[in-house]
Amino acid sequence: MPFIVSLSEFFNYIFYSILAGHVALSFVPDEKKPKIIIPKPMLLLSILGIFVSTFGPVLQVIYYFSDGSNYFNQKSWSILTDFQVGKAWIFIGWMATFLWMTVYVEGSKYLQAFWLLLMILAVGYASHVASLSFWTGLFSHSIHFLAVALWTGILIHVAWFAKNLSNWTSFLKWFTPFAIGCMVIILTSGFSMMLVVVDISDYINSWVLPYGQMLLLKHISIIPLLAFALINGILLRKLSAQPNLNIRAWLKAETIIITVIFFFTSILGTSSPPHDDIDFMVKSEGASKWLEYLIGKTIITPVNLKPMFSIEGFFLILFGFMFLMMIFLSFYKKMKPYFAVVFGLLFIVCTYFGLMVSIK
Repeated sequence: MPFIVSLSEFFNYIFYSILAGHVALSFVPDEKKPKIIIPKPMLLLSILGIFVSTFGPVLQVIYYFSDGSNYFNQKSWSILTDFQVGKAWIFIGWMATFLWMTVYVEGSKYLQAFWLLLMILAVGYASHVASLSFWTGLFSHSIHFLAVALWTGILIHVAWFAKNLSNWTSFLKWFTPFAIGCMVIILTSGFSMMLVVVDISDYINSWVLPYGQMLLLKHISIIPLLAFALINGILLRKLSAQPNLNIRAWLKAETIIITVIFFFTSILGTSSPPHDDIDFMVKSEGASKWLEYLIGKTIITPVNLKPMFSIEGFFLILFGFMFLMMIFLSFYKKMKPYFAVVFGLLFIVCTYFGLMVSIK
């Protein structure tokens, strides 16, 4: 069940990003964006995909309260009508239906934006952080999700569906500050949501839980993403006139790193957050088996992880930042962008293991 829910969450990010990119670019004049042609069936299937994938969290709650033999019964109906996640799914279903019809008839872009915005608000309404602090969670998660979908969606459209990049310079003039603004919103809202679930003083202690492990991996993955954003937003703009510079390939590389973050986020959504009592979570659900394997010890309460210096950890983190620098080196040496993607993944792996062997 966790695998199915994680998979549905992963595709949910992809589908929303495709639709958000389509709607956002429809407001941009043709002379300020590349020529983009995305098949209408892909947009319609993305809307249908949202309706299916957003049922994953509902199915998880149904599975949790089921007796193991009959999943769809009176309890299931109660989950759909009484729980936030159930009511959000029904609401998203209606809004997705209206959006599907509007896209099908190529209706007003304002109407498309309206339906999509309501669907994103429903995602925030059903979020875990909204169940802990409703208004803070609703708006912070909705704004966070919207910023992620807009930034990622525009990148996906330009990288994978653009027919040419003749308006690349004029596109970057507005997209670069837009992307910076989205990143500021993403980091600010993400930090505020994290504080609702994990106290900042317990951040390292949360690593003993699967939730904390995925949160750490997500945060580490943001660093190579920022490197690719710097390359595509600033460095490519300065060197775009050079021959043999495959701009779209570098944009595709950035979207691949984004999907890695989506992967960690999807698993994060299926893990139990620690709230304010990590010791209770370790006693009730157990610590991360993976972390216990890495440190070679059974984690017991009270949990009190502390950073320490180790030769292995120092060199692993050093190798990680060397791989980060190699992302920029591969750009200046005009290497294939997939080398930069590999370097980004190696940075994540080395930095993660370096931190894991540097705690006691």
